[in-house]
Amino acid sequence: MKHRGRSKLAGGIIGLIAGVFAGAFLGLVIGGTFLGGLDIYENTGLEGYELAAYVGAVIGGGVGIVFGGRRRT
Repeated sequence: MKHRGRSKLAGGIIGLIAGVFAGAFLGLVIGGTFLGGLDIYENTGLEGYELAAYVGAVIGGGVGIVFGGRRRT
């Protein structure tokens, strides 16, 4: 298998993109549900759902890179 490196790279990039979107979506859903009522805007400058979406996107991107770039048998 000569092109194994490209396959892992493509899988990692696709995993990153999918993970960012999925993580941001889940962050918005969870953040809107549980953190929407909290007044953390004064402390952080962000609303609760925005903060949850950003954190979810970062975590989802990391998980997407790891699982997308894994070697498949």
